Amino acid sequence: MPQTLPLITHAAEDGAPQPANALRSTPPWSLLALLLALVSIAAALLRGGQPTWLSFIAIAATCLAAAVGLREIMVLRRTNRAHALAMEGAHDGMWSWNPVSKELQVGQRLLSILGYDENFLPDTHAWLALVHPEDVAHYNRAVAEHLKGVTPHFYCEYRVRAKSGQYRWIASRGIAERDPRGIANLMAGSVTDITERKEHEERMRYLAHHDQLTGLPNRLLLADRLPQALVRARRRQDRAAILFIDLDRFKNINDSLGHSLGDRLLQRVAHRLQEALRQSDTIVRQGGDEFIVVLGDLPSPERAGQIGAKLLEAISQPYQENGYDFFLTASIGIALFPDDGEDQDTLLRNADTAMYEGKSNGGNTVRFYTGRMNERLQTRVNVESGLRRALDRQELQLHYQPQIDLATGRLEGAEALLRWNDGGHIVPPDRFIPVAEETGLIVPMGLWVLDTAIARAAAWRLHWQIHRGAGAEPPRVAINLSARQFWGGGIAQYVLQRLEREGLPPSAIELEVTESVLLRQEGDAVEELRHLHDAGVALALDDFGTGYSSLSYLRLLPIDTLKIDKSFIAALDGNDGDGETIVRAILAMAHNLGLRVVAEGVERQSQLQVLQEMGCDSMQGYLESRPLPPEDFLRRYCS
Repeated sequence: MPQTLPLITHAAEDGAPQPANALRSTPPWSLLALLLALVSIAAALLRGGQPTWLSFIAIAATCLAAAVGLREIMVLRRTNRAHALAMEGAHDGMWSWNPVSKELQVGQRLLSILGYDENFLPDTHAWLALVHPEDVAHYNRAVAEHLKGVTPHFYCEYRVRAKSGQYRWIASRGIAERDPRGIANLMAGSVTDITERKEHEERMRYLAHHDQLTGLPNRLLLADRLPQALVRARRRQDRAAILFIDLDRFKNINDSLGHSLGDRLLQRVAHRLQEALRQSDTIVRQGGDEFIVVLGDLPSPERAGQIGAKLLEAISQPYQENGYDFFLTASIGIALFPDDGEDQDTLLRNADTAMYEGKSNGGNTVRFYTGRMNERLQTRVNVESGLRRALDRQELQLHYQPQIDLATGRLEGAEALLRWNDGGHIVPPDRFIPVAEETGLIVPMGLWVLDTAIARAAAWRLHWQIHRGAGAEPPRVAINLSARQFWGGGIAQYVLQRLEREGLPPSAIELEVTESVLLRQEGDAVEELRHLHDAGVALALDDFGTGYSSLSYLRLLPIDTLKIDKSFIAALDGNDGDGETIVRAILAMAHNLGLRVVAEGVERQSQLQVLQEMGCDSMQGYLESRPLPPEDFLRRYCS
């Protein structure tokens, strides 16, 4: 049976329940009538006489008192039954508590919320034993403030141990009844199970502060933890460190093998980084393939470097996905507190600068921040800023490097190479091409290269025919395409339209692409290449051997020419037997697949001789000529 709470003990004339203090304010007519009757009868008996008219009045008063009393008892019982039913049927649990005696009464619904069948809570002490230890002080404070009249109502959200042993969140509301002196002598209210709401709020807080892919803390949580770590380090006069981690060339993984596999690799990288760190360290996914680590309690700067090397080693171990082994490297930049900055923004910026310094030098390294790095970073910013104006200012130029047929010694092609004349200063391609790729400026620059090179091929065709006869064929112009030019689609149509506009056959040009384009599964890069090849445009695979390519792609894709990267050619005239073996293997494989082979970066006669002996088809490099402005190229090869 539910424990009855003395909250409603009287009903008004209209039947509406009244509170307990309303009952005490109602005149007790039945008690007065009964008292009058007893006094009258007692007086008559003392006189020893016969009952008088007063006796009859007393009897009548007694009957009236009995009737009124019976009615009040019946109303009280109905009220108590209604109260009991309300407690039993209510969604919230009900309770009442005597602050003086500490006696506690609870309804069945409150017991059901906690999974109990019988009431076993005689007083406050039994209830407090169920309250979560971390919430006891908060609960007691809320009760005390209401009893003292500080708050108009009692309200508290806290955890209570259920019968299962698990804690459930409840919201308890109540109000105290006070005597004329203002002292509380009764407190009653209700309890609502808010466990589901609290779990939802906790889930929302977690999602707001954690990366959904890896489960690591995100930048929002970093903004909270990093200042705390710096405060601790400052108070203890310790060192702290920020490690900025960026995976090297991870974009090629996403571009070539798809974001689904890339996401799985990121999850495994995150797990390895967590395993390699201490419990007290914080690791955050900054976004994309970037992670940030906060280290505290460092005895020396060298310790930060050791941890960085450990993380680098963890990342570099092979990953197995879809039956293949993948190898990743990373660039890690380190900024120390207080050496490299005393606030979070400075430290993050300097760690990022150190990371970028390592990446620009090949990656797979750990770099500590130094002041000179800012100078180099500023140079990069200047390069990006200048590039954004280069097209409008007509500062971009194309130079052309000849390609020579090794069997005949004749000119067969010319590769268009981009140059940037920045106010009279020629900026080397290795300084501005990577920046253009990273910023996306390579897309408009690439379209300019296409337009200019195709127009140059048309002009040369006319010049060749005028000076050498109607059937004379100029060298085929090789044009480089960036992987990013394939992302939006439509590049094949663009090229063919430009050829048609200039009146050129598709065979007048050759398009060079890198291996990352060929391996891109998302998008239509492969279909774009097939469209071009079917239309008669020759395709070459540039820098072969330096990327992620699978040899099976060479058989499946529409490639006509394989260009051996200059790093392999450089090893031919030394004592590097492995280098010669690699070049010989590439030549054999390419010829078996029906592909022409062009050796890039041929600078010495000894290299040329080895290539001729191996049966290489063509070459280009400084041995024949540096890249030339179009007018110089024309004078040299078509005079």
